[in-house]
Amino acid sequence: MHDLTPTSISNSGTIDLKALCERALSLIQQQRYREAAAALDQARTLAPDNAEIWNALGLCAREVGQFEAAVALCRRAAELNPRSPGVWSNLGTLYRDLRMPEMASACFETAAILDPQPHAHHYNLGVAHASAGCHATAIEFFTRSLGVAPDKPQAVYARALCHLARGDLKRGWLDYEARFAAGIVARRMLPGRPWAMQRYAGQRLVIAFEQGMGDGIWAARMFPALKALGGELVVECPGALIRLFASMGVVDRFIPYGQDLPDADWHSHLCSLPGLVTPSLHDIRGTPYLSAAQPSSDKFRVLRDVPSGVTKVGIIWSGNTRFKRNMHRATSLKRFVDAFMLPGVQLFSLQKEEPAAELKAYQGIVDLAPLLDDFADTAAAVAGLDLVIMTDSAVAHLAGAMGRPIWVLLGYDPAWFWLTDRADSPWYDSMRLFRPRGLDDWTSVFDAAAAALLRLTQHRQSSG
Repeated sequence: MHDLTPTSISNSGTIDLKALCERALSLIQQQRYREAAAALDQARTLAPDNAEIWNALGLCAREVGQFEAAVALCRRAAELNPRSPGVWSNLGTLYRDLRMPEMASACFETAAILDPQPHAHHYNLGVAHASAGCHATAIEFFTRSLGVAPDKPQAVYARALCHLARGDLKRGWLDYEARFAAGIVARRMLPGRPWAMQRYAGQRLVIAFEQGMGDGIWAARMFPALKALGGELVVECPGALIRLFASMGVVDRFIPYGQDLPDADWHSHLCSLPGLVTPSLHDIRGTPYLSAAQPSSDKFRVLRDVPSGVTKVGIIWSGNTRFKRNMHRATSLKRFVDAFMLPGVQLFSLQKEEPAAELKAYQGIVDLAPLLDDFADTAAAVAGLDLVIMTDSAVAHLAGAMGRPIWVLLGYDPAWFWLTDRADSPWYDSMRLFRPRGLDDWTSVFDAAAAALLRLTQHRQSSG
């Protein structure tokens, strides 16, 4: 939202007001939003007609998840100062958070008209159109923003995601490297020189991990091509992925994420690899590249004990709850139960962490999470299932990388991996995508997937 400055909310003249506003701004900078809101409430009693105080209160409400309250506060700020581009920009951000892209765009357009240098508002318009799936229009606004302020890597990175979602990998990969300057991925001092597909026989190449587990699984498809070009391949990754990646048999050495990297001749970041190996959609191969290692014990006997003729379906309804966009891709277990607990179907939960607590309200679902110590265990479980149905998270990449049947239930603004307007994925041959018809339209997604599951089970029973 709009940045605040001490002068913008302390013009009413009293020492107490100035002190309160400066304290509030300091607390906002420390991300102590509830305390900042308390100071701003006191300031509001001294200057009830100060639009920037109401605007700042809206910022604090947004940061603690009170979106409706934040809208009301920023609306009051707009009433008090309808000529403030910052207020209209904040309102646009809030409407975008509330999944109202048309209203968000209208607010950002107002902000752009009021601001003599509207690069930030063009950027916000790009974000609003991107969240509505209008990637071509979003690219125009990001490019317009960069025309005014070419030193804004956030706009370059945002444009990259739009290019990639449209399948324009050539332009997308070029812009995607801005993720470091944009702060999406932290800059690191890595050993050796940047690698760009050179042969490195007799030398060492280090691959630095970045982003999430799903990104790591997606990019691991490149490891065989890397190994074929040279000497020692060293891969940094979280411990939960090491056994899984080791099953590929091409990585010479793994470094657990967080430990010191060894000296090397060359380095690359993990998510830069697809840009080197797959410059266009035509270069992508969706064939399997991961497999499940045989469990060391009879760990997943529960999967083998299911009677023949019963379809074993794994389910996941939420990704990492610490991921900021998870709220837009996750849903409830209830939707899965209502749609997929069908005759001839046994549901198995692969869900981990906090959302797994929802299982307590339902009977008949087998919880596999206690058996899943890492992604190699998850791979073994997926190998024993007939199908996985899930919202977008790392296991979707895992099942696809294994060539196992995987149905992904997408929200309205999905990750760029899944492109647009298609029910399949070039990255994974075994994947089927279910897309909504509009904003927050989970009903049509589950309707289509439930009907497809019923037809599948009936076909299996009739042919078995």
